Amino acid sequence: MDRSTLRQESLFPELSVKQGDIVYTPAAVASDIVSYFNPSGKCLDPCKGDGVFLRYLPLDSDWCEIREGKDFFAYNQSVDWIIGNPPYSIFVDFLRHSFSIASNVVYLVPTNKIFQSFKVMDQIKEYGGIHTMLVYGAGWNIGMPFGFSVGAFYFKKNHSLGTNIIFRRLFL
Repeated sequence: MDRSTLRQESLFPELSVKQGDIVYTPAAVASDIVSYFNPSGKCLDPCKGDGVFLRYLPLDSDWCEIREGKDFFAYNQSVDWIIGNPPYSIFVDFLRHSFSIASNVVYLVPTNKIFQSFKVMDQIKEYGGIHTMLVYGAGWNIGMPFGFSVGAFYFKKNHSLGTNIIFRRLFL
């Protein structure tokens, strides 16, 4: 498939998003992530869902949401920050597109999504690497509908230093 013409519609036929990809982020988690990273400049929530990250991002932030007709893969403006909770089934494609338009990317995902293959790790390394990992532990500890380990991963373009690993414990 030619990645230059990739659209969410091609990944989700007839805009029928996979139910397993609809995982809403609890407000306390979104607040913790945004306040920790303190993004500035032009920000984007690439899959806004119920808008929880937008509540905490700067007021002029932009958003995409395929179920509202705003396809993230059609979004080609450069942004300073992308912050969100992407669909897990097409995470690799979300990461690739994010890296093409943003200098800083923060995604809340199961930790295995980052380390699942050399393809993903090579993509991350080529971009710049993982600046910081906020590890929250089991998803159900922060109100997610699964027990996998979950974290907010901050990918920084041209990052050449080590990775900060921070264990967070939120009580929801």
